[in-house]
Amino acid sequence: MFGFKKKGGQDILNPLNINSNSMVEFKLKELEEQGFFTFGKIIHMGMGQRPFTRYLVYSRAEETEYIFEVYKGEEEGQLETYLYFLDDTVPFSEEFLEVVGQRCITTPDGTEYERCTMPQHDYRIDGVQGSIKVYDLNSEKVEYESEIEVWDYQRDAEGITEYLNIEMLKTNGMFRVFIGQRLEGSLYKVYQGLDEK
Repeated sequence: MFGFKKKGGQDILNPLNINSNSMVEFKLKELEEQGFFTFGKIIHMGMGQRPFTRYLVYSRAEETEYIFEVYKGEEEGQLETYLYFLDDTVPFSEEFLEVVGQRCITTPDGTEYERCTMPQHDYRIDGVQGSIKVYDLNSEKVEYESEIEVWDYQRDAEGITEYLNIEMLKTNGMFRVFIGQRLEGSLYKVYQGLDEK
């Protein structure tokens, strides 16, 4: 039920069971007017003991992309979901590598986040090591695979927990900075679409 078999036999974790015709609608105030988002890529994240999936979703109305992150929950059929947007990209630098992993991190606009992993420790902590596999729904092929390192932060934003996620691709050293929040099931609706096969 939670698998997606690609041509060539490799499994891609697909907990929403979507295909290239599927769409998602978000019931968040800032996204409601953008209408339906289409799915472009499935990003299989192998991180520790709990693999999860990121879906690259695209709004034609605003020509914007978001990351819809989905974990399979503890109970059968239960999903834990997050929605992120790409806030910044930073080419690899030793200076930036020394910034990530600190107990607190401040974004260029002055917003401060606290590390989710062992926040009580001030010294630098390495990110969580893992791997990603990016599957393109239209071509039905794995575009690329890479080792990855991830750091997670959070802050209270007027009663809502806002997350800052920094990932570094080992293939090119590029840092990508995402900001987002957890979504309850009532805040989105997935439309499966017709399977072409």
